[in-house]
Amino acid sequence: MTGHAIENLTPLREWEPALNERVTTWRRPDITGTVIRCDRYGHVADPYWRVSVRWDGGGVEHGVETLSLTRPDGTQGRR
Repeated sequence: MTGHAIENLTPLREWEPALNERVTTWRRPDITGTVIRCDRYGHVADPYWRVSVRWDGGGVEHGVETLSLTRPDGTQGRR
């Protein structure tokens, strides 16, 4: 671990980030990016999303599970 108090965080879950929303990954909270695509899958009662993120340091990552992403302030879910 990187010394972060993971036990104090809200459990991560699937969520639908908006296009152009700023996100970070819980694995590397020092890296931030922008959602450039969001696709919904699964049943209407139990959906999940996969996004493409353009990372600030360069590169685009496709098929990112939203349960691994948070906003820079640590929150998830609709606003």
